Amino acid sequence: MSHRTLPPESDARPLSLSRRTLMAATAAAVPAGAVVLGAAPALADPTVTDGETRVVDVPLADAPLVEADGVQVRDLPEQPGTMVGVTWPSESDAPEVQVRGMDQDGQWTPWEPLETAEDPETGEDAPGTECAWVGVVGALQVRAELDGADVTEQLTAHVITTSPTAEDAVVAQRAGAPQPMSTAAQQDMAATAAATTMANPATPVLGPGAPSYTSRAGWGANEGLVRGTSGSDQLKAVVIHHTAGTNSYSSSQSAELVRGILTYHTQTLGWADIGYNVLVSKYGQIFEGRSGGLHRNITGAHAYGFNTGSFGISVMGNYQSTAAPSAARAAVARLVGWKLLSTFQIKVASTSSWTPGSGTRFPAGKTIALPKMFGHRDVNYTDCPGNALYNQFGSLRTEAQRAIDGGWKEHLWAFQGAGGSSKLGYVVKSAHQTGKYTATVLTKGLILQESGGNASGHATPFAKQWAASWGRPAKADSQDGDRRIQAFQNGVAANEGGRVRFVTPYFRDVSPSRVFFLEITDLAARGITKGWGTPPNAEFRPNEDNLRDAMIAFIYRAKGSPAYTAPKTSPFTDVSPSKPFYKEICWAYDEGISRGWGTGSNRTFRPYEEVKRDAVAAFLYRAAGVNHTSTNSGFSDVPASHVFAKEITWLSKAGIARGWDDGTFRPNAFIKRDQMATFMMRWLKHTGRA
Repeated sequence: MSHRTLPPESDARPLSLSRRTLMAATAAAVPAGAVVLGAAPALADPTVTDGETRVVDVPLADAPLVEADGVQVRDLPEQPGTMVGVTWPSESDAPEVQVRGMDQDGQWTPWEPLETAEDPETGEDAPGTECAWVGVVGALQVRAELDGADVTEQLTAHVITTSPTAEDAVVAQRAGAPQPMSTAAQQDMAATAAATTMANPATPVLGPGAPSYTSRAGWGANEGLVRGTSGSDQLKAVVIHHTAGTNSYSSSQSAELVRGILTYHTQTLGWADIGYNVLVSKYGQIFEGRSGGLHRNITGAHAYGFNTGSFGISVMGNYQSTAAPSAARAAVARLVGWKLLSTFQIKVASTSSWTPGSGTRFPAGKTIALPKMFGHRDVNYTDCPGNALYNQFGSLRTEAQRAIDGGWKEHLWAFQGAGGSSKLGYVVKSAHQTGKYTATVLTKGLILQESGGNASGHATPFAKQWAASWGRPAKADSQDGDRRIQAFQNGVAANEGGRVRFVTPYFRDVSPSRVFFLEITDLAARGITKGWGTPPNAEFRPNEDNLRDAMIAFIYRAKGSPAYTAPKTSPFTDVSPSKPFYKEICWAYDEGISRGWGTGSNRTFRPYEEVKRDAVAAFLYRAAGVNHTSTNSGFSDVPASHVFAKEITWLSKAGIARGWDDGTFRPNAFIKRDQMATFMMRWLKHTGRA
């Protein structure tokens, strides 16, 4: 985000107060009437301590108007602070704004331009500036012009006072070209972040080759200020910015500066979070910016029309005329190289296609090609990231490519070996630690690696929902009726009408790779089948034939175990009141679901016989209470004359029975317990009970 220059076709009048004239002001120029304070304390405001950040809103119309360097300025002689931003009425045009402060030695700092902020929703000028670091000061002055006229009375100054923490000294030690972070350091950082109440997920331990960085928890982000952020399915480029403002900050003040930006962006400008994904100090410190995880493609608010699919890196300071120091350049190059390589993009000089809307440098709807690393000014009307830094892009790209060439590539090789983007899609989450895995998550697949093992690629439509507790995919995904399913080592994932769920085993003899695993496990979860024993040693015995008494018990439970008092005298001669499932069998008789064999006192049920597939069709048809007349089942072995042709036809039309690939139903075959579970679950869904 930066000062927006007008497009070439604009006919706006030039400002009479030139930027060159303003920047020529020196610290020795003290305006008449200004109150000169003594040396400011080490803290700008002694009441703001221990990492606290405070914003004071000052309507400049209430501040005295004095003269400085031949122009009118607003004087805030007793206003301490460390950062300043300015806003104006939303209907007004953006003015040229500059600020300066009185330092601890009683000297005025150079005038610093405040660059107009960019509305992340529209791409237009926001009714305010970015905030700028002015250092620890005890007084401030502000001047602003629009079309040659002083407009300071229309502005509100937002004076930000930051304060140091003990942890800032630790952050300062990370100054210099970043090195790969140790696993122990990342785990400590991740634990600290996880303990913080956050609106968005914290960055986990990143995969090998990631640069050292200071997490949001590490620099003291106030997560209570943040709203939810979102991500995209594909990273296409890295965008380079500068924050503007003074370059006069120490390595220990870098974290203060980031805390101030967070507060200003969220509290004053009303944004969801910091606009940039990462901020880099002139000392090479890397700060996690917008929340949601550095391993994800978090959509920032830094380059209108190009926020989705880009990763914004902002170098802290003004690099219009000052080149970025080598430490900052090395950090940026390493970040660019890591982010591209971790998303399996290995050529910095290659391009990606974009089709922006209105409000950018390009015609709306036109598809353009941009390099994998570009500057904010390449897509929006702005000077950002400053002429001097922009002129360093050649060496930055070379250093970033060197980082890619020498980087960690085990997941890249697995990605290529598994078919690349055509099979696995694009990276949604770069390599990170989760459970026992180092995982890269793509739109259509996973790259998984256990400690000491080789990385392997797996195609799966459940990649975005995958969790380490699922284990690796055990089989290819398949379509099962109206749902998509896939077996993993520790369960089965199912997408049913857009709702994804993961089911873990209930019975020890029904593994996730087994056909009908979901139906059997779902039936157990509903209490319809109980099997033998108790978890984790419960058994279902899926390959055994289902008995008639158990079939009736399943139907009774599937109907909700309706209230029923069994008669003292059994309707069947072979089912005594002491038999298991006596109540259920009597209920089925009274409901007309099963009438058995024979009549009167000679009626039998044959509870321990295996139940045939045609009898199951009859039971389920009667239990559903439907009236079906067609006898055209579509099965070659079920003619219209079959005693249960109507019932089998209904079972087929309802999608409960699908038969075999040879077109048969096999009505006289005994039904296995796993097949029974499948019939029951499909029956429950068809009748609206599941």
